[in-house]
Amino acid sequence: MEEADLKLYVDELGKHLQAELSLLHAFCKIDISERTKRGTIVAMSACTTGNAVHILSKNPDFFYSETVMLSRSFIEKMVNFCYLQVCDEDEFERFFLHPLYRAFHNSDKSKHAGKHKMGLKYSGTSDMKNDSQVQKAVSIFSECEPRMNWSKLNVDQKIALIAERSTISVEFFLMNTLTIYSNASEALHGSFYGCSLPTGAYIPGIDSKNLKQVKENIFKNLALLYVQMGSMIHELLKMFAVNDEVK
Repeated sequence: MEEADLKLYVDELGKHLQAELSLLHAFCKIDISERTKRGTIVAMSACTTGNAVHILSKNPDFFYSETVMLSRSFIEKMVNFCYLQVCDEDEFERFFLHPLYRAFHNSDKSKHAGKHKMGLKYSGTSDMKNDSQVQKAVSIFSECEPRMNWSKLNVDQKIALIAERSTISVEFFLMNTLTIYSNASEALHGSFYGCSLPTGAYIPGIDSKNLKQVKENIFKNLALLYVQMGSMIHELLKMFAVNDEVK
């Protein structure tokens, strides 16, 4: 297939992703349950991330690695939004208390690198310590664990619970974590493998010196990315339709 034909194919799949993002955006604005409504900030953020992926992927020669990084963020947001619909009430509340814990921790923190130390401390006036919700958050997450996440479950464990308690076909979710997740982490953390992603140098059957093969590989990956991201949204919307969540 010629490069122009590949690009046209990918562009059409990009339109499909945009359509799914528009549906998700519209879903967040209709009459839904109070629990779902509280979590729509996550879905709206996923819409923003999805659009950023689509914009950056229009120039993959420069932004392919960044596209992959943001795709991981999109996956996590979609998983979290679905997870919030099926998790226990105490886990649901932890999600909304965690930002208060982080804000409290960030008001006075320091880091060491060998003999070097740097600290940041809020010097203004604040009654944060006396806020009952902040105190509750700190008691739950503990000042002794400043990097503690809001949930003790990893992304695959969350997907397992989503599968158990909903009608979502999690195969699409697992496909995304399988094909995107680790590569995105490598790219984000600046490993040699991650920095080499656009070249296809470590993909079997790809000659990184063959520009045609490299571009075909990028277009193929973008096509799959668009389909997989769009499928996550589609499954989410199906879940709410089946569960009569949409009023």
